[in-house]
Amino acid sequence: MVKSGYHKFWKLDLLAKFSETILEEKERPIGTTVKSSSTPPEWLIKVMMKLEEENAHDPKLVIEKRLHASDLSKIQSRLSMPINQLLSSDFLTEEETTLLHKQTGELNDGPKESLNVVLVDPLLKRHEVELRRWKTGANWNYVVVGCWNKVIDCNKFEVDDVTVIWSFRYGGGKLCLALSPLVRDSKHSGQSSSRCS
Repeated sequence: MVKSGYHKFWKLDLLAKFSETILEEKERPIGTTVKSSSTPPEWLIKVMMKLEEENAHDPKLVIEKRLHASDLSKIQSRLSMPINQLLSSDFLTEEETTLLHKQTGELNDGPKESLNVVLVDPLLKRHEVELRRWKTGANWNYVVVGCWNKVIDCNKFEVDDVTVIWSFRYGGGKLCLALSPLVRDSKHSGQSSSRCS
């Protein structure tokens, strides 16, 4: 558990990083993108500040994810994050990693262990989901399952939308994943709008 004194200093550090980010964004030419960094972006700081009473802390950049048709399939009902594309390999605790690496059966066709996680979507809605580790072909992925179809419906995701996924901790160390506001190719029109209440 994080001590309250540490929490106060962490908040000051977070505010300082937020100020630096704002200055960088103001100085950046219009139309250019920011390269991946470990500095939490403005939208993530807002999400974490909303959870201030729950001691939100420890933001980590997990992955920049382009959504594929398989991520939006209602039948597959999962968001896949290839482990070999992760930008941070330490967003899980040692205990969480050990749990997710437990597999049943030689062919990994048995029941999979999962973590209960809160996912905050681009509309700042919270969803209770599960994080699992699956093997697809020769590659391992972390996958978000359980209520993923509801997240798709709320946000009107489209193939080739890009989101950046961050993790942070809140409360007694519960894992939270946050999806950034979408970056959509110019061929797509409109912004995400909510169909959820």
